[in-house]
Amino acid sequence: MNFTPEEVAKLTGGRLEGGSPARPVTGANPVELAGAGDLCFIDSADKLGLLESCRAAAVLLPQEAEGRAKPSGDRAYVYVKNPRYAFALVLRELEKEMAAPRRSGRHPSAVVAASASVAPDAWIGPCCVVEDGASVGEGAVLEAGAHVGRGAAVGAGTRLHPRVSLLDRCKVGARCVIHAGTVIGSDGYGYVRAGGRHEKIPQLGTVEIGDEVEIGANCAVDRAALDRTVIGPGTKIDNLVHIAHNVKIGSNCLILGQVGIAGSTEIGDNVIISGQSGLSDHLRIGANSIVMGRTGVIADLKEGSIVLGPLGRPRREFMRIEATLSKLPEMYAEFKRLKKGAAADDKNNP
Repeated sequence: MNFTPEEVAKLTGGRLEGGSPARPVTGANPVELAGAGDLCFIDSADKLGLLESCRAAAVLLPQEAEGRAKPSGDRAYVYVKNPRYAFALVLRELEKEMAAPRRSGRHPSAVVAASASVAPDAWIGPCCVVEDGASVGEGAVLEAGAHVGRGAAVGAGTRLHPRVSLLDRCKVGARCVIHAGTVIGSDGYGYVRAGGRHEKIPQLGTVEIGDEVEIGANCAVDRAALDRTVIGPGTKIDNLVHIAHNVKIGSNCLILGQVGIAGSTEIGDNVIISGQSGLSDHLRIGANSIVMGRTGVIADLKEGSIVLGPLGRPRREFMRIEATLSKLPEMYAEFKRLKKGAAADDKNNP
């Protein structure tokens, strides 16, 4: 990575102030750790005091900080609408430089069925398996040990990291990233009790994942019993998430680590589900809702809901309950005092 301040401003759409071509940007770091050749960012004008000890070559600043932060020496300031997003744009360029060289073709150890369709510029890495009738789109990358089952489909530009399993007839859209160890299309958890035994219900459905979805490491997305388990375009899923059979997730959702979503629950667009939360089965979660961390959701949520706590209460209700509970020791002490006084009155006035 070697950018002039002018190139940083052009890439991020910002306005450049100060800087010197003799002091290029060669790396990126948080503002507290930034060294002499680094780019960093400050996302609030209230944090401009961090500049006093900053050693970075260039700093991305919010537009409202213009006129409040004067360049120091040959340091460059680039004023942008959203410093965090602008920083991400630069990191994408850095990521391209750090990535392994682009490859196409097949590693000698890969096993690709004769009836599979693989784009000429796709890469099938070491020990990968692509089964009968599967398809791998243009520019897709299968890293070591990835498995694509019979009739499954990998979209153009999608990357399956090591040991990802995309099982039979399941589909992943274009420009997706599926991280190591994730399984897409494992059997849903379906059993019926008969004759004192738990008998398995065959899971014959599929999984369909939209474009530009990212799924973290070691997740499980179960196939539907008969229909489809769906993850909408633009949704981002953290590590260690379980999505059960027949779940339908809308577009542009954020689902954080260790979340569990039980079967047949439907989630609207732009929903955020924070870490270690659990959603019961057959629920309807309205668009633009927020489920706070470690929340249990056991009832439908209307659009725009914000819930938290073990019973998924509305935020204001939960906070009122917590405020009352924090006063419980004092309330109990007062109750005992009043009870003792009442007992004394009864004794004095038989």
